[in-house]
Amino acid sequence: MTHIEEINLIRFLSKPKVSPFAPEWNYSLGESFIKNINFNEIQKYAFEKEKEILKLPNTVRNNKLSDGYTGLGKNSTTSRFDQYNVLKWDNIEIQKLKNAIIEMHSKFLTLLQIDKPKVLFAQCWLNIMRRGEQIKPHIHSTTPESYLGGHICIKCNNTSTHYINPVNQLNEPEIYTSKNEIGKITLFQNCIPHYTDINNDNERITIAFDLEISKGPENEIQLY
Repeated sequence: MTHIEEINLIRFLSKPKVSPFAPEWNYSLGESFIKNINFNEIQKYAFEKEKEILKLPNTVRNNKLSDGYTGLGKNSTTSRFDQYNVLKWDNIEIQKLKNAIIEMHSKFLTLLQIDKPKVLFAQCWLNIMRRGEQIKPHIHSTTPESYLGGHICIKCNNTSTHYINPVNQLNEPEIYTSKNEIGKITLFQNCIPHYTDINNDNERITIAFDLEISKGPENEIQLY
């Protein structure tokens, strides 16, 4: 059985405003670690599946190839993020990850005192970065249906992911830096911009996902 450790809750929270035109914000993200999963096995499986994924068509948005604004380009698994779903793979360790995502989501909502939705869907993809590559600042969603995004570190060495306060992005951006560690799972509001350091290791592997409370793309699966 998988196990989620205690969640570290991070908030971008504004001070009480004294002007009627001052901005207000309250954004949340949570971090924990997944136990009882063989991440070495998932690393090997990810490399096996990479060849298969790269044979799929690229994701297209507004008649243009899309890598989700990550900058990883057309030859990445990321540029096919809606053409497959990692959580559909027939692998014991991947199915444990699916259960961990469900558990993390439930505990995150409990911590924030938010009611659990009646249904939950997930789109899940693989990010494999080689030496010198970097995920550029990007946002998963800002639509009225926007819910939660997340990622799980599978293979990493001396990199971090940086989350930017959506309101305070420009002059002196407020940034939370999270060290990438194998087994770390992060949930964040899908409107929070984020990016990574340049990868100076051989490979950096994460499994990223979007959670939704209504059915979206074809390859989304229902978690409950």
